[in-house]
Amino acid sequence: MTRNRELPQFEILAISKDDNGRYAKIKAVYPDGEIIIRWGLDSLTYVNFKDAFAARIFDKMPNLNYEYKLLTFYSSSRNPDETRDYSGFIECILGKQIKQIEFKCSEIFAGNIKWMSEVKSCEELNHLKWMMD
Repeated sequence: MTRNRELPQFEILAISKDDNGRYAKIKAVYPDGEIIIRWGLDSLTYVNFKDAFAARIFDKMPNLNYEYKLLTFYSSSRNPDETRDYSGFIECILGKQIKQIEFKCSEIFAGNIKWMSEVKSCEELNHLKWMMD
């Protein structure tokens, strides 16, 4: 499942909302194992992340096994008014086909991506562990 890539990896399982708010359900894979976490999302990130996650860019046929991975980097650009725009990135994978999709996100989400990329083990994420289902 982890392909030949560096760890950590974040497989996107769902993006939704419930009584507790908007979230992404993520399977985080680290050298010491894996953990499913609930990653809270602000409204800007939720709308754009959900649209990117719903993209079926290679083929829209039902029952294809798309995989989506949240990449562990972000970009930012300065606006004329000195504010910044932030973007996150996911990989859409279908078999050997891989396409990177950019989505607008908040500065907070970009900071969370940076923090998550520096986490070294599943144990550090126990406070985010998925407790539903």
